[in-house]
Amino acid sequence: MKPIFPTSYFGNIEFYKKLSSYDSILIESYETYPKQTFRNRCEITTANGILPLSIPIEKPNGSKTRTNEILINSREKWQLIHWRAIEAAYASSPYFEYYEPEVKELIFHEDDNLIQFNHNIIKRIQHWLDLPTQLEYTNEYNLIDSNIDFRNLFLKSINPREFQHDHYQQVFEIENGFFQNVSILDAIFCLGPMARLLIV
Repeated sequence: MKPIFPTSYFGNIEFYKKLSSYDSILIESYETYPKQTFRNRCEITTANGILPLSIPIEKPNGSKTRTNEILINSREKWQLIHWRAIEAAYASSPYFEYYEPEVKELIFHEDDNLIQFNHNIIKRIQHWLDLPTQLEYTNEYNLIDSNIDFRNLFLKSINPREFQHDHYQQVFEIENGFFQNVSILDAIFCLGPMARLLIV
């Protein structure tokens, strides 16, 4: 059995470090969608500290909705809110101008399905950081060996700052100190392709 990961919206550094350690992974799509996770959330660093960004979602089948059925609520103007926050946070970062068009394109991409929306993001980040891991999706829900089951590792209730990685210069580090394990976007805007060294 291959390791199983949750889907992720601009996942944190730990997510990509674990993903990159396997040749091929499964992304869970048949679980009953859990609340309060990083499946539709990410954290960026700003002048005021860590800012969580959350995609508004809809559950067509209520509490029994599977992850592959989760829809993005297009009635809310969340893309503009997220983009303005990212722009304000990283406009002065070394690689913002290089990645700006593609990040903006990913955020404003019109896709109602959360898994497909996140898939586009994960594949683009793999391309940027040269991560060859093959992505496949589950076709049913299975219990597997806990050593390769990462579906519950990225819950919002678990402190992501417990995961430690190498230091890099963050945009507002002088004001706020260094934050561990925020969205991979932070490292990409600050380090560019060298962000790969944090995870391989």
